[in-house]
Amino acid sequence: MARTGSTPVITPMSTMEATQFAAEQIRKAIIEGHFKPGDRLIEQQLTDMLDVSRHPVREALRLLAREGFVELKRNKGASVSAVEADSVTEVYNIRVALGMLALDYLMSENDRLTPTDLKRLEKLAHNAVRFAELESQEETVHNDLEFQQAIIDATGLQRTIRYFSELTGDVRRFNNLLGVVYTDRKGDAESYVMKLFEAIRDRNLREAHSIWQAKFAKAAERYLSIIERGNSDGASKAG
Repeated sequence: MARTGSTPVITPMSTMEATQFAAEQIRKAIIEGHFKPGDRLIEQQLTDMLDVSRHPVREALRLLAREGFVELKRNKGASVSAVEADSVTEVYNIRVALGMLALDYLMSENDRLTPTDLKRLEKLAHNAVRFAELESQEETVHNDLEFQQAIIDATGLQRTIRYFSELTGDVRRFNNLLGVVYTDRKGDAESYVMKLFEAIRDRNLREAHSIWQAKFAKAAERYLSIIERGNSDGASKAG
């Protein structure tokens, strides 16, 4: 280990750091669809791919199982979990609840929503309308997730921010796996993004609550409809 005097300047990766690294890489591959539902996750192959020892990989798979990305079965090992209707409902119910908490907090006192936060939300709201005119829906999806997160971030409530952000990985996976096509992006941008921004700007809590709930109910309905029709690989109806 290199040292400057008695202070180490280079330290080896700890087991915990290796576990987090492995979990981040595997999670990202699952979210982006490189590992498909039902794919086996073989520890030795993962250790070779990630260049870490087997123990951190095993712990990473246990962590991802707790998050719902991986299924662990005795004598069968790990595999990528299917997207289930129950999972979609759970994720969206939690995101609705966290958003309602955020809106309540932001509007409970006049100075909680800063001019900087409001300007960020305004920019993202206008982007939503502008991106709706583009042929590809990729910018729309990215902007919408950023808009949602910006509302949560404005609270400064660290647990709320962390939990909401973590669930965004699930939403990205739902979108990538189920292949949702947004047929009325302009209408959605105006009804669920611009009007939500205006309700927040005008401190209309009841309206903000109503739009937030409707926005997430429609999003969940899209995914559940695809699962119900069985039009996507790796999706199932029951938990």
